[in-house]
Amino acid sequence: MIKGRLTRTVTLLAASALTLGFAATGVGLSSAGAATATPGVTANSITIGATVPLSGIAVSYAEVSASANAVFNYINKHGGVNGRRIKYIRLDDCYNLAAFGLGCTAGPSTTTLSQTQVLVAQDHVFATVGSLGTAAQDSVLSYMKTNGVPQLFVNSGSSDWSQPSTYPNLFGFQASYQVEGKVFAQYIKTHDKGKSVGFIGQNDDFGAGGYAGLVNGGINIASDNHLSYNAADAVTGSISDIATDVSTLQSNGAKVVVLDSIPAFTSAILATAHQDGYSPQWIISSVGSDPISVNSPYEANAITFDSLPATNDKSNPWTPWLRSIILADKTDFPKFTAKSPMDGNMQYGAAFAVAFAETLKAEGKTVTRAGFVKTLESTKLATLTITPLQYSKSNHQGVLGGVIANISPNGSAAPIYFNEPSHVVYTTGNSKNTPIKTLPYVVSPIPAWLK
Repeated sequence: MIKGRLTRTVTLLAASALTLGFAATGVGLSSAGAATATPGVTANSITIGATVPLSGIAVSYAEVSASANAVFNYINKHGGVNGRRIKYIRLDDCYNLAAFGLGCTAGPSTTTLSQTQVLVAQDHVFATVGSLGTAAQDSVLSYMKTNGVPQLFVNSGSSDWSQPSTYPNLFGFQASYQVEGKVFAQYIKTHDKGKSVGFIGQNDDFGAGGYAGLVNGGINIASDNHLSYNAADAVTGSISDIATDVSTLQSNGAKVVVLDSIPAFTSAILATAHQDGYSPQWIISSVGSDPISVNSPYEANAITFDSLPATNDKSNPWTPWLRSIILADKTDFPKFTAKSPMDGNMQYGAAFAVAFAETLKAEGKTVTRAGFVKTLESTKLATLTITPLQYSKSNHQGVLGGVIANISPNGSAAPIYFNEPSHVVYTTGNSKNTPIKTLPYVVSPIPAWLK
């Protein structure tokens, strides 16, 4: 068993959070003023917003929206989009957990819904962009639909965001948990054929989706090798009996273990296995594999999945472009220096920020909510993703695939980078019957107006 559960877990979560792993930043808030014919839109500005955890045990999530804000600030300094500056209001929803305390500075009655209502009814945002969390964003689906406010680029791999017939203004961004699981299944069948496979997943849509993807991809996992930890433990500050789960898989002879775990639990699982002398081939969801967030030397050589380029890939023009933006933004990233490594969370926020700006650019001078949605469904977007990002009337999920990557060793220290050795992009859908296709690794050129 892991000792000092509460202290250890809160420390881990403060460092790596619940799904992606980010670092706290300061946020300046502004108001859009009175509603206009198209809320949030004036002749020289467009106001958008997001609800994200800016305090509490999930404060690390702030880095994603901070990166998006840095990109918007950069765009504004270069004249905005079609003459409009982008105002990005980020409100602290404490991951919809303020009632539990745990370091939240928001009042205990603060919820994702209450903060979303502020954005819509008080700040009159044109849309929410990059709000975070499956349960948090599920809680505002009806409110956003009723008020006709686009809910864009939700930060979660849930398939909930692609329901265009029910929620026509709702869009996800990252590949779904099912897609990722199917790609892992193909990797296992190719590289670890015949080996016993184990699974430890979070007992919510994250773990369920990833496991469903493995099964749909043709991987059979024995029932006693299908294990989970309680997602609520991240709220209460206790870690489930990871020691028992790891011991079970070791006793059962699992040679390959797939983790659908958040960074804090990834780190704890790897440490426990190391203590037990257990070293299977680890395959870790992109949600819980970011090397800087996991911060464990035991993650070296693990396999993962990603839809963004390696953060140290200097041949990719987006890498130095984003690095210069992050380095220049001393408000959002005061501690980032020329020697600091970028992480995938910075890329993630920048990627959806560019997607928003690209769509706004294509929309032209006249901007409406209905027009923006139609433009988003019909525009091929140039952004940081390494697989084509093009929504449609039937696909509101966003990215449909990515590459298999491995975590690069860093001597005896914790890894900070991953490698993409094959540069083969795998795309598929959630269904068992949707085949996996391969595409070339494509780097979208940076549009001239963004340089």
